[in-house]
Amino acid sequence: MEHDDTASSAPTRVGIIGAGNVLWAYLQVLDRLVPKGLAVLSKVCARRCEKWRDLQSRRPGIPLVADPLEVLKSDVEIVAIITPPESHAELTRLALEHNKHVVTEKPLALKRSEAVALVELAAKKNRLLLTAPFVQLSPTFRVLWGQIRSGAIGRVHSARGLYGNAGSTWARWYHESKTGPLGDLGIYNLKSLTALLGPVTEVLAAEATAVALRQLEDGVITHPDPDVSHLILRHEGGALSSVVSSHAIQRYRRPGLELYGTEGTANLLGDDWDPRGFEIWRNAAGCWEEFEPVEGTWLWADGLREAVLVLREQRPPLAELTQDLHLLEILEAAQVAAQKRTSVSIASRFHPLNLQPESLGDRQDRHHLHDHTRPADEQ
Repeated sequence: MEHDDTASSAPTRVGIIGAGNVLWAYLQVLDRLVPKGLAVLSKVCARRCEKWRDLQSRRPGIPLVADPLEVLKSDVEIVAIITPPESHAELTRLALEHNKHVVTEKPLALKRSEAVALVELAAKKNRLLLTAPFVQLSPTFRVLWGQIRSGAIGRVHSARGLYGNAGSTWARWYHESKTGPLGDLGIYNLKSLTALLGPVTEVLAAEATAVALRQLEDGVITHPDPDVSHLILRHEGGALSSVVSSHAIQRYRRPGLELYGTEGTANLLGDDWDPRGFEIWRNAAGCWEEFEPVEGTWLWADGLREAVLVLREQRPPLAELTQDLHLLEILEAAQVAAQKRTSVSIASRFHPLNLQPESLGDRQDRHHLHDHTRPADEQ
C-alpha cells in the first residue's frame, strides 16, 4: 500500500460521503487528528441539501457538497463512506476506481461475493480498505484479547454476546433493507468473538418479529423485517458462542461479552464498541480482578484514525479483510439457517490476528469514557 505523492509531514486529506447521525463520531475522530497536524477535512457529501443549514449550524465551516463525485474527484486521500448499507459496495468501488483509500461503515457489501470483488480491487489498486466494525482497535479489547490468548481463563469453551436497541424511528432501511439486527448490531459481537475465539465452522440461527407495526417519523411500516435474531456458533477451536441482537430491546444491563473457560471467566464490561473495562475470575486466584478501560475515550469510529496512521507510518493495518469476508459469510449462512431451521457450515477462514498491544503492556489507564454516542446508523 502506498501513500499519495505528498510529503509525509503534510496532513492527510479526508473526505466523507454521508451526513447522518454517525457523521458526528467520525468528526470527533478527526477533531483529535487535526490539531496534531495529522489530517484535514476536505469535503463532506450531504446529498439532502435541506439538511445543510442544520449541519452548518452545528458545524460552522463544514465543507459540504451534494454529489459524491465531488468528493471522489477531489484531491482527498481517504474517503469515509457512512451512507446506508445498500450503497456501501457501489460507493466503495467508485472510490477505489478513483484511487482513494477507503474506510467504510458496515457492512462492506450486502453479499460476500460483492465484498470479495472489492477486496480484490483494493489489492489491484494498491489502496487501503478498512471496514467496520472496528472493535478490534479498542485498546481495552486488545488487552483482553492478550489475556485470553495467554490462557488466563484456560481453554474457552463458551461465550455469549448481546447488542440491541429499540430500533430506528428515522431511517426506514433499519426495518426494510434485509440487513436486520444481526447485520446492523450483532456484527459487532461477531467480529469480537471471532477475534477472540477464531473462525466459525457452523451456524444455527432463529429470528422473530417482536414489533409487527413500526411507526416512523415519515410513516408506518406494516411488514417490517424480523427484529430479533439468535445465533449459535461453533468455532474452529471447539468453543461454542451465542449472539443475541435485536431492534426491539429497550434497555439491558449485562457484560458486552462473556467468556467461560476451563480455569476461569472473563467479562468485557460495557459494549464491545464502547468498552468500560473488563473483569477476570481465575480459579488460581479465587477472586474477581477488575481492569479499568485503557484509553477510555476510545471511539468506535476509530477506523478512520487507523487509516490515517497506517498511511503516515507505512505499516500494515490492525485489521484483516479476510475476517470481514468471513463475517459476511456468517451473515448469509445465518439467513439460510433461520429460514431452513437447520445448521449451515461455514467454508471460509481468516488469517490470524495479532492484537497484542505493542506499547500498552499491562498498563491500565484510569480514564473513563466521556462520550457514549451509540453507533445507530441513521445515514
